[in-house]
Order: sequence, then C-alpha cells, then structure tokens
Amino acid sequence: MDTSVDRPPTTDGPPALSRDMRSRDDSSPDELRHALLAGALGAVVASAGYLIYNRLEDEHKEALRRTVMKFVEEKVGDLRAQLKI
Repeated sequence: MDTSVDRPPTTDGPPALSRDMRSRDDSSPDELRHALLAGALGAVVASAGYLIYNRLEDEHKEALRRTVMKFVEEKVGDLRAQLKI
C-alpha cells in the first residue's frame, strides 16, 4: 500500500520571473542616470515656478489661476468629447 501523494514541488523563494519582467530589471546604468537627471531637472523647474508664483501680486495670481482653469476645462471637455462621456 502506497501512502505517498504526488504533489507539485514547492519552492521557498519567489516565483520565477517571465522573460519580459527580467528584461525590465536589466536596465543599463545610463538609463538610471537619465531618469535621475530628468527627475532632478523637473524638481528644479517646479521649484523655480513655485518661487516665481509666490512673488506675483494677488491680481496676477488670480489671472494665472483663471487662465489655467480655462485651459484645464477645455482639455477636459475635449477628452469627454473624444470618449463620448
């Protein structure tokens, strides 16, 4: 009488990654450098914009807010028209 049961082998480690997932992990140091540079540049531009915005007079801030809100409303309207929402 055989009491053993056929079970799939178990592993203690993480499941094997597919080929596509492995290729994403094998990025070159140049790609990492470019990503960090883009992030740092974005932070500098955002900081400069924040400093400039804080120095504006209230009437200029309000005009800028209206302009941005109008732009965003137009883009949302365009997107809704394209998606027929």
